[in-house]
Amino acid sequence: MVTIRDVAKESGVSVATVSYVLNNGPRAVRPETRERVVSTMRRLNYHPNAVARSLVRKRTHMMGILVGDEQSEIVNNNYYAGVLAGVFAGARQRGYNITFFTAASTDKDIEHHIRAQRPDAMLMIAPRLGQDLPKRLKSVGVPLGVVGAGDSYEDDAAICVDVDNRAGMRLGMQHLWERGHRKIVYAIGDPNQESTQVRRMVFEQVLREWGVEPSEHDFIAHSFHKEVVYTAVEQRLQQASLPTAIFAGNDGIALATLQAARDLGRRVPEDIAVIGYDDWPIASSMTPGLTTIRQPMHEIGEAVVQGLANLIEKKSVKAETRVKRFPPTLIIRDST
Repeated sequence: MVTIRDVAKESGVSVATVSYVLNNGPRAVRPETRERVVSTMRRLNYHPNAVARSLVRKRTHMMGILVGDEQSEIVNNNYYAGVLAGVFAGARQRGYNITFFTAASTDKDIEHHIRAQRPDAMLMIAPRLGQDLPKRLKSVGVPLGVVGAGDSYEDDAAICVDVDNRAGMRLGMQHLWERGHRKIVYAIGDPNQESTQVRRMVFEQVLREWGVEPSEHDFIAHSFHKEVVYTAVEQRLQQASLPTAIFAGNDGIALATLQAARDLGRRVPEDIAVIGYDDWPIASSMTPGLTTIRQPMHEIGEAVVQGLANLIEKKSVKAETRVKRFPPTLIIRDST
């Protein structure tokens, strides 16, 4: 196997000079010498040891990813897919590899794997409430990026990127109000996620502004699983006091809601209006087309990687730019 010493000998330079070429420093190398060394490396098919270089630089050019939901959701859920597409794009732009941490089950296990694999940063997508991991990462000295948790981790000096969920809920509720709806049910989704809690809080605030005191009767489907949602919607639409609209916690919940309404013979939007959240690719091809709150998932994923890369590379990251909220957009289709 060709070594750095072989390259140095063939190039007529010192091992240190070859190292300076590989690492772009710390000392300058004359252009003609650099070209000779690079040419020799190509001719000898020399590839530097990435592990050894990372030990010297104390960087691995790797970012690790954790997801807050079940791991199968990574490939089944359009929210994760949209965010990850942005993460991958940002990583390519900045020269980082992405690794999924899938073996660990507890925060303590995760910390162990992080210490062993030495990622330059960690990224959490839609973390569950109450995780201890940010404090553990702080002790390890690994920067943290968080998507889908508002500003919950701002005190942990994390890069926090999300859609403005408060604005998104208000956009949806205002749209339903303008359509004449006053009896609205919120199909909430997983209550153990920050975004779900924020959206519920705004839903209740808006009802009170309308002079309606919210009750538990206004909330159904405390899950993102379609079977649970379908059953909850089916039961709610057979009760005496019927809602005129259902606000779904994401487009997957909205899809299950449309199916349940259809199976009960309820017309959408004439009998029951349905509005979703996210604007999954399938939203425009549902029957009827789904009115939804679009969040720029690709841009969110890209932004968190850019912020982490700036931290790793010690570029200026102002405190006010650590938390970034993208504006949502109301997409009106036929379901309302």
